[in-house]
Amino acid sequence: MGTATAADGREQYVVTAPGDGALKRLERRGAEVVASIADDTVHLVLAGEETDLNGVGGVTSVDPNGGYRLLGPAKQATSTAESLDDQYASLQWDKMAETTGAFEAHDTATGDGSTVAIIDTGIDEQHPDIPAVMEKGRLFRADGLTSPDGEPTVAGDETIEANLHPDSEEVEPYVWRGPPETRTQSAADDVQSHGSHCAGIATAKNDVDADGVPEDVGVAGMAPDADVVPLRVFYWKKLEEYELDADGDGEVEETIPVVTTLFTTDFDILSAIDYAPDAGADAANMSLGGGVIKGAEHSTGEHVAYQRVTQDAVKRGTVVTASAGNASANLQQGGFYTLPNSVPGALSVSATGPNNELVFYSNYGTSDIDVGAPGGGYETLEKTLAADTEWPFPTNLVLSTVPPDLNDGLAYDWYAGTSMAAPQVAGLVALVREVAPDMSAKKVQNVIERTARHSNGKSSPELGAGVIYAPDALEEAQR
Repeated sequence: MGTATAADGREQYVVTAPGDGALKRLERRGAEVVASIADDTVHLVLAGEETDLNGVGGVTSVDPNGGYRLLGPAKQATSTAESLDDQYASLQWDKMAETTGAFEAHDTATGDGSTVAIIDTGIDEQHPDIPAVMEKGRLFRADGLTSPDGEPTVAGDETIEANLHPDSEEVEPYVWRGPPETRTQSAADDVQSHGSHCAGIATAKNDVDADGVPEDVGVAGMAPDADVVPLRVFYWKKLEEYELDADGDGEVEETIPVVTTLFTTDFDILSAIDYAPDAGADAANMSLGGGVIKGAEHSTGEHVAYQRVTQDAVKRGTVVTASAGNASANLQQGGFYTLPNSVPGALSVSATGPNNELVFYSNYGTSDIDVGAPGGGYETLEKTLAADTEWPFPTNLVLSTVPPDLNDGLAYDWYAGTSMAAPQVAGLVALVREVAPDMSAKKVQNVIERTARHSNGKSSPELGAGVIYAPDALEEAQR
């Protein structure tokens, strides 16, 4: 993790300050308010390190605009499901009756009329299983002070895409996939694969009936007829120094002097959450987050900003789903928490395997987990990699969509992580909203929690209310 700095050397801060009076006092103190979100209560502010922003009247919280590298899934395997012309429903244990019951639920609802926003690396705009609504897509980049983007961009737009190519030592316009004379590309298109995989879990278009019979080729999402909108928050950036917390436990393993990486900041993510209701999103999924934070040692400013923006989005009708993290951390003891999933208002999701048990990498803790959902793997790494289980490796991971031109021609791949669990819940929100379009975001969340299974009727440190179950949620929503 690092912090964002403006080109003139001033630091970027996320400031929570309701009211015009506080903004005017910030400006009199020499700070520059660059952008405001959540009904003008959370702001991106530029100021010198010596500026005492906390001392400004009306300011609720101040925190540096933290920056984050994109890390890979908890587990990944090379897929044998390569072709766009084959059916893979039989490999989707995460949608079967023994887990989420998604295939059965599709006899009642498919997400028609609902929208899921994916806050991530973008979504592949050419994959036939995940036809994203690119005109609503956005790139959020506070680093270049161009966030939110406002409009999709085409290839070579240097004002937005002055990114680093991963193999480059110098700043240059990002090298888009495909020749620009024959192809244009939205700024919200996928630059890695993670976002496309999450989008497929939630909304891939191959509908499957209750008997598991696919109607089309490819994979099926939880809500195959829902619209999906890419809200891209990761972009290439050259970091002169980076503190690596590889396992997300809050401890720095090493400091890397120079690294070119996919990067985002708190304000990028906060801006995407804030925009999701404007895009008409019934659910906004965040399969991302920082490391484990010890509350007694960490400023509360970041937590306050995430809580305010998340609760504002929920009030405006969007359920915010968030992955719980992959550090195998017990968040129940010692005052630990993770962001953004731990804030009130977010629907925090732990990861389960084909047997509906918490998997080895997932964070857990009664106060931080709301529900569990399929993320892939088993209770131990050894069992996950074993060949003698009901779902031998890699089939116990989650199969979903990836951009072929970023994956050696593969259109589908196996990933595991709480990143894969959260979009299962986002897709379920879309199903519930189809049958109950006027239900508030809070009531949708309550329905999903009340109908979850495998927690013996009480909140579980591992699974919260339990593992989501789509048929029961739809039945409850229609009462």
